[in-house]
Order: sequence, then C-alpha cells, then structure tokens
Amino acid sequence: MDKRIADAMFASAAGVLSTLVDRTVTAGPSADGSSDSSIRVESDVVACLTQIPSASFSFVTRFEKDDLGRVVELMLGTASAGGDMDAMQLSIVAETVAQIASAMAERLTQDIKTAADGIHSEVVTDSSAFPAPPFATFVAALDVGSEFNARLTIDFDGVAQSKIEPKEAKPAAPTPIEPAPEPVRSSRPAPPPPQAQPASFTAMAPTPLRVAAPGQANLDLVHDIPLQISAVLGKTALSLRDVVALQSGSVFELDKLSTDPIDLYVNNILIARGEVVVVDDKFAVKISELNPEVDKV
Repeated sequence: MDKRIADAMFASAAGVLSTLVDRTVTAGPSADGSSDSSIRVESDVVACLTQIPSASFSFVTRFEKDDLGRVVELMLGTASAGGDMDAMQLSIVAETVAQIASAMAERLTQDIKTAADGIHSEVVTDSSAFPAPPFATFVAALDVGSEFNARLTIDFDGVAQSKIEPKEAKPAAPTPIEPAPEPVRSSRPAPPPPQAQPASFTAMAPTPLRVAAPGQANLDLVHDIPLQISAVLGKTALSLRDVVALQSGSVFELDKLSTDPIDLYVNNILIARGEVVVVDDKFAVKISELNPEVDKV
C-alpha cells in the first residue's frame, strides 16, 4: 500500500487535533508494517472503526488512552487529577476520536477518488467488530507543541488494501475493424415523399378555478400530523468548561425575569407566549399572546 496515502491521513488528523486543542499540531514521519494478528480491545488503547460505504471497506484507528487524556486536559483547560477519566471526559474522548477518524476517511476518499457520503466512525469495545487480519499498519506521532507526542496507528485489512490499490487490468486486444459492405443499388425509382397535412385541434377552454370560502378550506390531510410543543422558561449559553463543572445543586442564570411570560414553540417555531398555571396538580400554560413578534437583534 502507498505510504503517501497514510501520510496524508496523518496530516489530516493533525489538522483536526490542532483545531480541538487550539494550538499547532504536526504529524511526524510514519512507519509502516504488517500484522497477522487480530486487533484486540485493550484497556490502555482507544480503537475506532470507520466505515466508508461508497468504497465498501473500513479501517481502524488506535490512540493511546493516556494521550487522549492529555488532549482532553488541553481542550478543557484543566490539570490532570490522576486516575481514570470520568463519564464526561470519556464522552469527549469518543467524540474527539470519531472526528479525527472521519476527517482521515474524508482525506482517503479524495486520494482514491470516491464519494465521502455516509462516512461513520465509532469507538469499538468489542473485538468481534474489527475486520479480520492480515493488516497493513502505519504508525505516526502527532506533535502537540511542547506538551507531548500523541501516538496514532492506522490498520487496513486485506479488503481495504485491495480497494485502495486495485490491480491494474490488462488492456483488451483491439477489435479488428471489418470494411463496411458496399450498398446494393436498385434499378427501381425511389417512391415520392408523402404529402404532409396540417394538424387540426379541437378548441379547448380552461377549467374555472374554484376557490374555497374563507375558513372552509379542506385541512383533513394535515389535521393528524403530530407537532411537538415546547414551553421554554428561558435560555442561556455555557462553555464546555462550565458544563463539565456542573454538579447537583449548581445554579445558573437564564435570560428572562421571573415575571416574564414563557415562550411556546411548535416544531421550534415561536407561536405564542403565556404564563405558567397549575391544573389538576400539573403544570399548564395559559396563552396571553398569539403570534408574538420575534425580538430583532
């Protein structure tokens, strides 16, 4: 397999990581090799399987878990507390790895000239989901500034290798061109061309359009469409760092006063405002304004 394709994928991974940690990340030279062993789920490694539907093959990317922990620290601006990552950090790790692997797949589709539609990357925790050996393996270090080097491995199984570097087909032998037979000449005179007649059409009048009376249009076709109604008390914007720091009992301020009406949305479209009331021990909304004007920024 061409090593230049893997190097281009490593460079794409470095570009995504640069954006995530907000600093320059470069990919070092890659080393290639082969393996006849199956890929196993290991506690110190995060493995991601990427599917490329347009090319009907997949590949595996593997990160060291410690490296990803340090990447999360740079993303959140927090120092390491030691020990295993919590649920929030593991969620960020899974999303980070999927973004990097998908960007690598998009770069690969450019080199093999296939569509990037439907690319899907997901962290794998079951070894049976990995493709079967043998593998062509490429390893490179992503230099994250002066902090550390993140080790990244790409594994291509036999199917992926055959699709990335298809065998050259032998050119087909040229088909001999036979001379065209000479036209047979007839002694009979050619028949005269048919006489064309002008076409005639029956006069037609447009069908009059009947307009329904106001309020009597037929809405039966749309009456049963389900709509989602949301009553929004207020909104706010928090950084990822603030969200990670949330705990039971945390308080954050919304953008509305306690006396302001709440907004009613139908399929994310503001249609009314109202006040909160209680009906039969359940919260309800009493509409005070229909079709309110959206505040202009």
